[in-house]
Amino acid sequence: MATLKLVHDELSRIAAEMRSVLDNKAGLSPGEVEERYEKLNARATELEASATNEARMRRADQLVEASTRKAPAPVQSTESRRLTATPEYRDAFWRYLSSGNASEVRAITQSSTNIGLPDDMYRTLVERLYTPTNLLGRMSRLSVDGDKQIPIANALPTAAFVADNSSISASDPTFSATKTLNPKKLVCRTTASVEALADAVGNPDMQGFIMKQQAIAMQILLEQAVVRGGVSGAWTDGLTMAPADASQTVAVTGAYSAITGDDLIDAVHKVPPQYRTGNFVWLLHDTALKTIRKIKVASGNADYVWKTGTAEDLTRGVPGTIYGIPYIVCQSISNTETTEARIVVGNLDYALLVERQGMQMLVDPYSGSSTLAVNLYTYARFDYVTTVDEAFAGITFSTAN
Repeated sequence: MATLKLVHDELSRIAAEMRSVLDNKAGLSPGEVEERYEKLNARATELEASATNEARMRRADQLVEASTRKAPAPVQSTESRRLTATPEYRDAFWRYLSSGNASEVRAITQSSTNIGLPDDMYRTLVERLYTPTNLLGRMSRLSVDGDKQIPIANALPTAAFVADNSSISASDPTFSATKTLNPKKLVCRTTASVEALADAVGNPDMQGFIMKQQAIAMQILLEQAVVRGGVSGAWTDGLTMAPADASQTVAVTGAYSAITGDDLIDAVHKVPPQYRTGNFVWLLHDTALKTIRKIKVASGNADYVWKTGTAEDLTRGVPGTIYGIPYIVCQSISNTETTEARIVVGNLDYALLVERQGMQMLVDPYSGSSTLAVNLYTYARFDYVTTVDEAFAGITFSTAN
């Protein structure tokens, strides 16, 4: 299918030819005029249908993009994106996985080994990886085409009131630091029997099940790397290291049970007010959340500090918040760490997850051939940086839970 612009250009040319045929300045017979006109009309009808379908596909892509909070799109040519979006390509892809015959999909192979994922499969991976309610789905995301350096401003610009006809005394922020992006490859392998792959041909539910297993595995490891840092083969720093400065940290002597409401309030107010809006959230382990919810008004008192539905409590009746701030339960946070934050509060707009060139798949039908199995390798390259450290504060604990 050609692009909409090419379709419209050709329709304009056909319309001109149709007018010329009807004018019949060439002296054609009535039969010839009728024949040429009908051919042009048939072609115009075909192009109109093509344009309508292209517009519908673009609309569907826009809705998918909105639902996944602008997740990075696969890097393919326009023609490849069109082909991988078709049900025919999807069925050919799964027939290839089950039979090893690549003749139907090889035409849009990006190299001699990896092949373009059908669009619905790619969406399954992206939607699962970046679920809007989890950590990865709430972070800022950037798609890059290579290693980059990002300049980081060290302060907000200075504003000032000035008199009429006076010089402007405001200044720009200084870009005194840079963050270097060096994406690391995240790979997930699934071994599927040829029978399972054969069952998946023409069965979207089975296809979705296979792809979701890979997406879940990639999500768990990617989240661990983003939160903790130091995951083998990934980047060094993680989100729990962002409040590294003592001025951004509340130190609790003991384990989760030693935390108080004052500690939580102090942590929030260690983040400057300009960052305490929008995507400002708590990030904590479920065990920490349980402990916080059990904090009593006084020792031996049955009343909880964080309860909902009354005018006296700190949440003011808003469910799902601590001190009025939403929280994300993240099991990737360590319950034993004693040098880094185990509870983080901050603005995830300043936590940047970088993806390079989208997800791809490599198919290995040979390694498992003795057991009639096919290895599917889904991979992408990621990096993580905290762009503004002061947008985060943390609570550390001296004792493991």
